[in-house]
Amino acid sequence: MRGSGARLGQGVDAMAGGATSRISLDDRNACSALDPGKMLDFAVGVPEQVKDAVRIGREFELPREFPDPRLIVLCGMGGSAVAGDFLARLCEPVAPIPFLVNRNYDIPDCVGRDTLFIASSHSGDTEETLAAADAALERDARVLCITTNGALQDWAREREGPRLGLLSIPQTTPKMPPRAALGYSFVPLVMVLEKLGIYPNAERQLSDAIPLLENLRDRLRPEVLAERNEAKQLAKALYGRIPWVQGTVGIMSAAAYRWRTQFNENSKVLAYSSEYPELNHNEVIGWERAESWSDLLSVIMLRRASDHWRVRARVDITKTRFIAPKAPVHLLEAEGASPLAQLLWMVYYGDFVSLYLAFLKEVDPASIASLNILKADLARLSAPVQ
Repeated sequence: MRGSGARLGQGVDAMAGGATSRISLDDRNACSALDPGKMLDFAVGVPEQVKDAVRIGREFELPREFPDPRLIVLCGMGGSAVAGDFLARLCEPVAPIPFLVNRNYDIPDCVGRDTLFIASSHSGDTEETLAAADAALERDARVLCITTNGALQDWAREREGPRLGLLSIPQTTPKMPPRAALGYSFVPLVMVLEKLGIYPNAERQLSDAIPLLENLRDRLRPEVLAERNEAKQLAKALYGRIPWVQGTVGIMSAAAYRWRTQFNENSKVLAYSSEYPELNHNEVIGWERAESWSDLLSVIMLRRASDHWRVRARVDITKTRFIAPKAPVHLLEAEGASPLAQLLWMVYYGDFVSLYLAFLKEVDPASIASLNILKADLARLSAPVQ
């Protein structure tokens, strides 16, 4: 593994914390049997998804009244909201206006007529996003809906006008879960921001990123045996442990959160994420007396060569002095020339790791049984009488 702080290579078996998997990641039949939803196929297809998403973004025409917003707010949940995290972090160093991410039924009080409000729901039926889109339109914000279909698409078409746009993204057969469709929920919006003059050179950066993703796929795809496949090696090292993903401030912090949620949904494990340098002002102290539980954890550190030199120093010191003596540490450095390419590379790497970990745990990565139970319980509730 390039840049790894742990030794992963030939001979590493799937054991940690006393647990052993019965699954060989090189057994294609065994892994396919655990993957009826074709999540690994979706991962292998990510470079093509990004190419198609670039086309969608290029062909989208901005509504007449969209230019010159003074604030951008993206509302979404789950995988749709992660796209907002990526956009906000990418925009921080270059955008002349603030970018907020809203995960709620209600919207910030600052949303108004000069706001571009992006309502993002892959299915089109996310109740929080639908409620927030209504509230934003009532404030006379410019509203851009991005969805495959569902109630959000119907809502946008019924209210067609110069201050409302609909960016349609495709639904696949078999059906692609939102977390597998990040390219569609994220890339067209990067292109929209370029059209608005908020994130320059987006299409050029995406063009540079696609060969990088194709190269990474060639390294991590299921046909590559574990002795040469870094994602399989890392999944084996994480088996039986709780992944704790630390990212450097900015896009690597957003990538760390994505790794965390992919471990949650695909691998069906608890996982946590945090950010440098903030974690050096609180979390690091928790490692002082971590002996009683540190053998439950594995720490993955995500960083960039262009990180502030003091941030890079903090990562190195934290790894060497506080964490590595007590828990396994795996250090990854993003590849790519641009922030956008580095972000996509790191996210793609994590997607493969989470899927391979799911197979080691003998779980279906597409299953979301707990979310379905929660939705069913919520559907039976009535609004309280005011």
